[in-house]
Amino acid sequence: MKHFWTKSMAGLLASTLLLSACSISGGNKANDKQEGTNKDEVVTLKFNTWNSLDAGFDVMIKEFESTHPNIKIDFVSPGDNNSLEAMKRVDLAAASNEDMDVIMVPGTNQLVPRIALDMFEPLDDYLAKEGVAYEDEYKVDLKVNNKYYGLPGTMTTNLVIINEDHLKEAGLEVPKDWTWDEYLEYAKAMTKTENGKTRYGNYFHTWANYASLALNGQMENTGLVMDDHKTANILNPAMKKSLELRLQSEKDKSSTPYAEVISQKLNYRPQYLNQDASMLITGSYILVDVGGTETVPANFKTVFAPYPKMNKEDPMVGPLSADILTIYGRSKHKEEAYTFVRWFTTEWLTMQGQYLPSWKGADLEKVVDKIISNTQTPEHVDKESLLYVLNNSITPKINVPVSYQPEVEKIFIEEFDRMMLANQDLVTTMKNMNEKIQKLIDDRQ
Repeated sequence: MKHFWTKSMAGLLASTLLLSACSISGGNKANDKQEGTNKDEVVTLKFNTWNSLDAGFDVMIKEFESTHPNIKIDFVSPGDNNSLEAMKRVDLAAASNEDMDVIMVPGTNQLVPRIALDMFEPLDDYLAKEGVAYEDEYKVDLKVNNKYYGLPGTMTTNLVIINEDHLKEAGLEVPKDWTWDEYLEYAKAMTKTENGKTRYGNYFHTWANYASLALNGQMENTGLVMDDHKTANILNPAMKKSLELRLQSEKDKSSTPYAEVISQKLNYRPQYLNQDASMLITGSYILVDVGGTETVPANFKTVFAPYPKMNKEDPMVGPLSADILTIYGRSKHKEEAYTFVRWFTTEWLTMQGQYLPSWKGADLEKVVDKIISNTQTPEHVDKESLLYVLNNSITPKINVPVSYQPEVEKIFIEEFDRMMLANQDLVTTMKNMNEKIQKLIDDRQ
């Protein structure tokens, strides 16, 4: 969830890719593959990401280079943890024919449009040469056009985090199976106003996925465009439910008002950690925060609940996303880049102890123990409820967006804002969304 597009950035990809299209196209054709590197030659890989070096990546580089003495890592990052800005820089680097080898991509929304430009090397032949089957190795299926253009790194499972003190104060139990209607009831029960200040029971951020929450929790067709890439997915009953619950939370005044979130440029982490909101739908990457860091201590215990569902009889689905490690199509060191990508997505993420890996070979409970123990106050992370969510949530089919996804999301957010901020009714909102997105799809066929 941390890597979804905000409305202010929805047009970023379309504009920057125009600069790089001519330079990249054809970059990963078979005749571009380099000859194997001499085993005694020291190769330096340029690794592009948005993460800060001091966020454990300095340790990662030392670990890798100590076991792979012939491969060095040149860490390339703006260092501001802004994945969109980092990808913009990658596009400009491609347009300028700069050397790149490994590129970390924040999800399929950013992966697919660049696949259309041949930016990434297909990895199927490399996996086959190693003798491994992708589906036996990784939990998140990243197949696009029947090929794998990247390997999943940190796995993000969407779940609900709840302030245990606020939960007990409202006389509520930790949910183990609940619907969206029950979620709103919990939010209302934990909302509290004292001395003119309201502590909201829930916080919804501005990202597009917070406007399609129930849709995200389906087993298939979880995107704004159906999986066949031919039909808008707005008339899906789960989309209607998504919009209804956002309107209902505003009416109940149980969630931080959308207008306030936008006007005050609120951020979801401080809203929850400062106890201005009791509950938050987020990704499992939040574990390092709720356990406390040196800069942001945790002053209360967090418990975990599964992602809500539309109907009681529905399966308990835990929407997944992942950072993706790719090899640049014009890399001069593709074999070495593959070695690094495989090591990073398996061994490193297991030993790192900060995030959940997508690798099936990892021992989930041991990884969770390590993550929790690495926080400042491990006692503030409820391991029992967390493992319950992780072990009992079904993995849905990951959404593969259309190559023009930024334009689709721009339409969606514009109509959503009219509904939330200008009182446009639900029926009109869905009608406009559906007609405009379908027209865009038809124009691109």
